[in-house]
Amino acid sequence: MKRILMSLVAVSTMAMLGSGCVSLDEYNRTAEHLQTEQEANRAMAAENARLEGEVTKAQTDREKLLATIESLKEQASKTSEIDEETIVERFKEIWGSGLGGNDNWEYVQSGNAVGVRMDDSGVLFKSGSWDLTDNTKKKLAELANIIAGKVKTDVNMMVRVDGHTDSDPVKKLKSKGINDNIHLSTMRAMAVRDFLVSKGVPEDRIFVAGFGEFWPIAAGKANKDKQRNRRVEVYLGDPDALSIGALPGAQVAK
Repeated sequence: MKRILMSLVAVSTMAMLGSGCVSLDEYNRTAEHLQTEQEANRAMAAENARLEGEVTKAQTDREKLLATIESLKEQASKTSEIDEETIVERFKEIWGSGLGGNDNWEYVQSGNAVGVRMDDSGVLFKSGSWDLTDNTKKKLAELANIIAGKVKTDVNMMVRVDGHTDSDPVKKLKSKGINDNIHLSTMRAMAVRDFLVSKGVPEDRIFVAGFGEFWPIAAGKANKDKQRNRRVEVYLGDPDALSIGALPGAQVAK
């Protein structure tokens, strides 16, 4: 329709020009104006096409994200079915019977790796720091004795130390160079790693992961919930078993 309209305008203009109604300059100005409008329309059409493409991509990305969330929920529901006896048996299989039957430990499973969890109800670190308390050192010394023996006799056995925090900001630790809870959880996991190494665990067989506040196991904001979330977990397994899983927290058994 626009093309027909422009043609009509051009014919009309030529007719007026031929009859002496308009000058050549006026005709040229009219033609340039029409060309400018055409270019503006083409640019607008291209921009509309670009925006439509971005909207389509955003919708596709959203659908993928929702599908991922649903997949993680499904995995979580399946993982929660793991019973306590299975974890304990798996723990004894990998760790041996050294800690078996000891109610002072929480046994945990993450993927195919199993280990122990220590939360802050027993005060793991000195306030506002990553310095281990004497009680924590005592418990870690017991762990180190078992871990050192396992990794020295099994070439495929590795150790991973996971650090977790609560959701409180680290404002008071900024002066100590701590940027956020990820940083703090990593420093605390490193403190545990260094202690285990000092007690004989080979340093090339142990690594750390800091999760900050992002993998809580207690949803509340009460002090007891925060203590549960401030925790360290020590896992044993082969490299594949120790790969980071998709689920927050781990299965618990005592």
